[in-house]
Amino acid sequence: MDEVACVTVQTVVDEVKVGRQTVVGGTWMIGARLISRVIDLCTLLVLARVLRPQDFGVVAIAMTVIYILEAALELPVSQALVRLPVISGPHLDTAFTLSIIRGALLSATICGLSVPLARIYGDERLIPLVCFLSMAPAARGLVSPSMAHYSKRCDFSRDFSIELIGKLVALTAAVSIAVVYRSYWSIAVGTVAAPLVATIASYVLAPYRPRLTFSHLSSFSGFLGWITVAQIISALNWQTDRLLLGKLTSRAELGLFTTANDLANIPLMTLFGPIQRPLLSAFSQLRHDLGRLQSSYQTSASAMVTLALPLLVGESLLATPGVRLLFGERWIGAAPMLRWLAISLIPSLFAMPMAPLVMSLDKTQTFVKRNSVEICIKIPLVVLGALNYRFYGVIVARMISETITVLYCMIAVRRMIGLPLRLQLMAPWRSISSTVAMAGVLVFAVPALTGSHSGIPLLLGTLLSLVLGAAVYITVLFALWRLADYPPGIEAMAASSISYILKRTFPSTSTQLR
Repeated sequence: MDEVACVTVQTVVDEVKVGRQTVVGGTWMIGARLISRVIDLCTLLVLARVLRPQDFGVVAIAMTVIYILEAALELPVSQALVRLPVISGPHLDTAFTLSIIRGALLSATICGLSVPLARIYGDERLIPLVCFLSMAPAARGLVSPSMAHYSKRCDFSRDFSIELIGKLVALTAAVSIAVVYRSYWSIAVGTVAAPLVATIASYVLAPYRPRLTFSHLSSFSGFLGWITVAQIISALNWQTDRLLLGKLTSRAELGLFTTANDLANIPLMTLFGPIQRPLLSAFSQLRHDLGRLQSSYQTSASAMVTLALPLLVGESLLATPGVRLLFGERWIGAAPMLRWLAISLIPSLFAMPMAPLVMSLDKTQTFVKRNSVEICIKIPLVVLGALNYRFYGVIVARMISETITVLYCMIAVRRMIGLPLRLQLMAPWRSISSTVAMAGVLVFAVPALTGSHSGIPLLLGTLLSLVLGAAVYITVLFALWRLADYPPGIEAMAASSISYILKRTFPSTSTQLR
C-alpha cells in the first residue's frame, strides 16, 4: 500500500511531528472555514431581512437536484492526488482532464433536467434558475490541481485565501442584487460567484497550465470508483427529504426548513469539514503503526465531541431567541425546527473521523456499505414521516437513522483498527457530563434571560445565556479532567496552551497549568 506523508515518505513517523503538522494544517482550514461561515451567516442575515421565506424555498428546490447530481458525478481528485507518493505533471494533467469532463457532463445533465423539474413542481422559474446554478458545481470541481502539492505538505494557507476571496465576492454580489432588486436571484448569484471566483484565484496562487490527458488514469480509477458510488447514496440520503417536502409543503415552509437546517449545520461544517484533509494526512502517516493510529483516532474523535456537543445543545436551547434576534418575527417558524435539527446531528459526532480513516487505509468500499445501511433505514422513515408529520416526521427519521448508522460506523472502526466499541462510546464521558450540566442550567436560564422579544434586552439576554452556558461547560469539563488525574486529551492541550501564553505574557510569574 502506498503511504502518504505531508513532507516526506518514511517508514516510522514521529508522532509529535505528525500532530504538529495536523494542528497547523487544521488551524488554517478551520480558520478559513470559520471566516467563510461568518461571511455566509452575514449574507444569510442580510438576505433574510430583505427577501421572503418563499424566495429561499424556490432556490432550495433547485439546489436539491443539483446537490444530488453533483454527488453522483463526484470526483475527489484532490484526495486521490494527496495519497500518491509523488505527484507528477501527468498526474495533475489527468486530474484536470477528469475534472473538466465531469464539469461539462454535470452542467449538461442539470440543464437537461430543468424542464421536467419545473413541470413536477409546477414552477417555471426553476428552468432558468437551475441552468444558472449548474455553473456552481462545475466551477467547484475545476480548482487548480496544483493545490494538491500544498495539501500534501499540510500547507492550507492557499485554501484559506481562495475561500476568503470567493466568499467576499459572493457576499458583495448577493447583497447588492438583493437590496436593489429584492429577488431570489440574489441567492443564486451568490451561490455561483463563490466557487467561480475561488477557482480563478486557485490558478493564481497555485499556477498550473492545463493539459488534457488520461495517461495516469489508473492512479485514480480504483480510488474514485467506491467514493463515487458512496456519494450517490449519500446525496439521496440527505436530499430526499427536501424533494418530498418541496412537493408536500409551500415554498415559504420549505424556506423556513432549509434555513433552519443550514443554521443547525454551521457548527459541524465550520469545525470539522476543514479538518478532514489534515486528518487524512495524519492517519496515512500512522497507518502502519496500529497502536498510535488507534490513539490518534480516539483523540480526534473525543476532541470533536468535546468541541461540538455543547455547541449543538446550546444552539438547540437558544433557537427561539436566536432566530428572533437574527432574522426577525417573520422567521420565527424556523425556531422549533432549528431546535430539533440541532439535536438530530448529535449522533454523527461520535464517528466524525471515520471518513479520513477509511481513505487513509484504502478501504473506500466501507463508505458504500455505510451509506447503503443508512439509505435502507432512512428513506422509508423519511417518506412515512414526511407524508404523515411533514417537517417533524423528517427530523425524527433523521435522528433514528443517524443513530443506527453511527453504531454501524463504530463497528466498522473496530474492524479496521481494533478500537473497542466501549472506548469509542465512553471516551468523551467528561464532555457528555459537562454538556448535561450546561443544559440543566440553560433550560431554566434561557426563558428567564430572553423574555423580551426584541431590542437590546433580547440581545443582552441571549449573550448572557451564551456566556453562562460556556462558563458552566468549561468549569465542569476541567473539574472532571482534574478528578480524572489530568489524562491526555483536548483539555491537556488547552491547559498547555494557556500556560504557554501566560508564561510569555507574564514571564516573571511562575504560573503553570498542569
